[in-house]
Amino acid sequence: MTIGPAPDERPEPDRYREVWVERPGDVSVYASATGDPGAPALLILDGIGCSGWAFRRIVPLLAERLCVVQTHYPGHGRSPQPPKPWALSMPDLADHAAAVLDALAIERASVVGFSMGFQVALELYRRHRSRVTALVSLAGPSGKTLSTFQGTDVFGHVLPLLRAATRHASVTTLRLWRSVLPSKWLPWVGLHTQLNPMRIELSDLEFYLRQMAEIHPELFLDMLGEAARHVGEDLLPAVRVPTLVIAGAQDRFVPADALRKIAFAIPTAQWMVIEDGSHALPAEYGPELAARLLEFTDELA
Repeated sequence: MTIGPAPDERPEPDRYREVWVERPGDVSVYASATGDPGAPALLILDGIGCSGWAFRRIVPLLAERLCVVQTHYPGHGRSPQPPKPWALSMPDLADHAAAVLDALAIERASVVGFSMGFQVALELYRRHRSRVTALVSLAGPSGKTLSTFQGTDVFGHVLPLLRAATRHASVTTLRLWRSVLPSKWLPWVGLHTQLNPMRIELSDLEFYLRQMAEIHPELFLDMLGEAARHVGEDLLPAVRVPTLVIAGAQDRFVPADALRKIAFAIPTAQWMVIEDGSHALPAEYGPELAARLLEFTDELA
């Protein structure tokens, strides 16, 4: 599956670059840069299972004034599935992001973390501090991803059983995963239970589910397990770059209260709540978020 702008929608060649970055362990990571290469850089770190779907309508707006970098995690989108044993921890993913900046000759970037991507962004700041100009959390926790899911940590107890099931019945699980995710009824369920149906395009949700169906379920659950174990709260008081935390008041995955605690733990953080926003903020409020991100990056100049 081709992820990214359609061929006839891509910017001029000097405003759109693609790279595959070779990493240790036979890992190859895809990345793209959209916009003027000389403009301030904005690195987008996506959520688990995502490879650009939520930002399809935002990137063209941001790229008018910024160089927007997107990268796909191993086994996601245009990054091929890596060989086992998988190295999918948040520090591993952060090191991949730093290597992407190297490959694109970008010294520093403002880093936007969507959902799990903010955990990766925090590790990028911890391990490669000089590369980070600013931090943005879009519905992104600082760690322990599953501890706030639906207001309970029950899924964290179920996850080990799911991972064991995928390992012992991998062929059956893979068939089920790839048949159920793209089905016609699942977008409807998501639209009316977890997302804001008045704000999100059904075609965007279908695009996301097609992306998810291409990911190996065992890899997905292993990465989810890494995110569930990861802890970044210790770093929050030490963050010394401008930070923006944006929450959706209707988010059932990472509730606004959890994000408010992150904002108040970071000395320089700004705090914003979108009243009708769910967890899929970038897909629901593209123009509004693009305007706020451009305003935020202007403040850095």
